[in-house]
Amino acid sequence: MVPNWAKNILFLLVYMISGLVLVIIIEGLLSGTDLTPLNTVIEEVVVHTRTPLLTTFLVALTQIANPFVMACVALFLSILLITKGHIYDAMLFLIALIVAVISLTILKNVFQISRPASDMYRVDGWSFPSGHATVATAFFFLLSHVFWSKVRTTAGKTALILGSILGTLVICFSRLYLGAHWTLDILAGVALGLLAVSFTVLMFNVFVTDKRSFRKSLDL
Repeated sequence: MVPNWAKNILFLLVYMISGLVLVIIIEGLLSGTDLTPLNTVIEEVVVHTRTPLLTTFLVALTQIANPFVMACVALFLSILLITKGHIYDAMLFLIALIVAVISLTILKNVFQISRPASDMYRVDGWSFPSGHATVATAFFFLLSHVFWSKVRTTAGKTALILGSILGTLVICFSRLYLGAHWTLDILAGVALGLLAVSFTVLMFNVFVTDKRSFRKSLDL
């Protein structure tokens, strides 16, 4: 078992690093530099990976793994956790995702950045930050955190972590590949997802985990 203070340090580091990355990206947007060379270089690399088969696969993936569907899956997992008596974990899962979605909505409406011009995949709404990247990162980060202690074997824990990383990377790549987002949208989305989850976990650890009687009353 990892002691709570070690967990708090880990999540604090994630919170600080992801917050710093997000601040750097936002500062670039506000200053007008927009870190455009990074967008351009990554876009040129991605263009050369496009094939008809991969395009078909990633179009299907990006439709299946949209924020609404992932939110529904999160709700299902939370209900499942509640039925098992893990109300604390269910609350953490839902509240962290809500924080991520609210933060995402605020940033989209504040910056109102247009999406790249792409004939491969038409999508409406503002580009920054990526909703797919934000929600996928938050979802898989939460999945790893909540179910880590529930998976008993080393192989199972390894599969959980690697599967979560792979799921996040593939969904993020699909948005770049289809031209639905700029590179900075994806990076900001990943940073925002990590930031929202780490912030929520820290708040739970400070105000709920340390209140043993309150947490015990939740996990009936």
